[in-house]
Amino acid sequence: MLRSMIGIASLLLAIAVLNVPRGVAANNNVASRSLTACPFCSAVAMTFSDQLNSNDIAVVAKLIEIPPPSDDPNADFPKAEFEIEQVLKGKKFVGESMTFKTQLVGNYPIGQKFLVMGVDPPKVSWTTPMKATDRVFKYLSDIQTLPEKGPERLIFFQDFFEDKESVLAFDAYDEFAQAPYEDLIAMKDQMDREKIIGWINNPETSVSRRRLYFTMLGVCGKPEDTKLLEDLINSGSRKKRAGLDALIACYLTLKGEAGVDLIEKTFLEDQEVDYVDTLAAVSALRFHGTEVEVIPKKRIVVAIRHLLDRPKMADMIIPDLARWKDWSVMERLVQMFKDADSDSNWLRVPVITYLRACPKPEAKQYIEELRKIDPESVQRADFFLGVGDSDDDWDNEEEKDTETPSEEEPEKKTSEPSKSNLPISEFQSNTFASQVVRKIPLPQEPVKTSITSTFATPADALAEEIDYPITTITETQTLLIAPPEDIELVKAPAPLNPPREAFVTQGQDVTISGSESGQPTATVAAVVTPNLTWQILLIPLAFSIAIFILLWTVVNGWFERLIF
Repeated sequence: MLRSMIGIASLLLAIAVLNVPRGVAANNNVASRSLTACPFCSAVAMTFSDQLNSNDIAVVAKLIEIPPPSDDPNADFPKAEFEIEQVLKGKKFVGESMTFKTQLVGNYPIGQKFLVMGVDPPKVSWTTPMKATDRVFKYLSDIQTLPEKGPERLIFFQDFFEDKESVLAFDAYDEFAQAPYEDLIAMKDQMDREKIIGWINNPETSVSRRRLYFTMLGVCGKPEDTKLLEDLINSGSRKKRAGLDALIACYLTLKGEAGVDLIEKTFLEDQEVDYVDTLAAVSALRFHGTEVEVIPKKRIVVAIRHLLDRPKMADMIIPDLARWKDWSVMERLVQMFKDADSDSNWLRVPVITYLRACPKPEAKQYIEELRKIDPESVQRADFFLGVGDSDDDWDNEEEKDTETPSEEEPEKKTSEPSKSNLPISEFQSNTFASQVVRKIPLPQEPVKTSITSTFATPADALAEEIDYPITTITETQTLLIAPPEDIELVKAPAPLNPPREAFVTQGQDVTISGSESGQPTATVAAVVTPNLTWQILLIPLAFSIAIFILLWTVVNGWFERLIF
């Protein structure tokens, strides 16, 4: 189950990269797409600028009165009184020396200064005060004078990396994590290369910050810096390799095509390498294959093909081969589909997605051949892609109009889009549709039969339109519907997990209406029973992650910022 989840996540990530809009920037012949300044980083919280923009008022306030404790358990939470010393934002709403009351968490001495924000003046709702120093208040005042975007803005924040005021260091990191990559390249000449290398070599530097520093070194680094990066890659130490994906990407940026050999031998060819290390290498190669143009895509494709020799990881790179139009491995993938057993059947869905993307005519023939071997995997892939039957070339962006039946021909079926050669850029459409609507024509007269209709979808609800005589379902029961033998039942594609029966719950009705053809129609709303496996796995996992993050923020001094 875990292996399948990882494979699906890898496929989603690979598909998502296809839709990243392209921008232009240059640095040492590097052309980049529009991505964040650190493509391997993510902001951990709202920046101070975001908070200032989302609030009407921001002030420096001094604690002047602490309410006495109350023994009444039903009493409202007591509020402390503050006096405004400096208005950082919202001078038209509040002024200095004004007082206000708000709830205060913790014990502080009279005279302690806090950062407090508010919304909805004139009756202001104040946020929980955040203890801060004069440096923080000056920082908040200065950032309001910066341009909204551009390299000049980032130049200001880079001076606060590893600042002794942790709240400022975190805010500077978050600003870089959400800034455009072009801005990072544009500030190349303002980067302190020696300081960045020092932070990389510091064993106390956090993993997230190392990723940012490796990305910056990839912009401002020199060829001689590759020796340091090679030593880190070859060290085998988890601590020295922290942020491995960004480390490899930085190394390849500075070394170029010649650096791919080391990555191949160290992480791709060796089948004993840890999965997480190989995944980091693939992420770095994917970055170079989709976001920047330093290494020819053909060389990257040759490198990642090595993972086809590692069946447990092959599914991770099959979407990349399709995105980069490497159709040379089609026959090999078809054979891998045929050879897959119960322990490696996760390969089958990515193989079908690859064949759907392939423009070669034999790809469609292979799909039909594989459908006979494992129809469920083909159906599952079709549902994941949200496709019908189409012969369009996968990178043809023109949309073809589907034929619609005329009013004179009510029984003429609407042509469906074909399933073959779907553009990969459309992989995400309808991937997790919340509803599936299917129409099943039934005869005028009721047919008494007992064939159970089983629906399979990851959605919360399933709507089905059925031509059937008037009836109403008010009790919890399995929905039994059987079309006549000459009518083809259109089944919902199989989900990523084994299907479960759909039940009509009490109170859900079958509504009858007349169709244009004169036949009565019924709309049945059936709720799909949730997949208990996902609940058992994800609910405890989410709870554990939340507890871990809370404890970690307290230990690292983030708590004050988080509650703010």
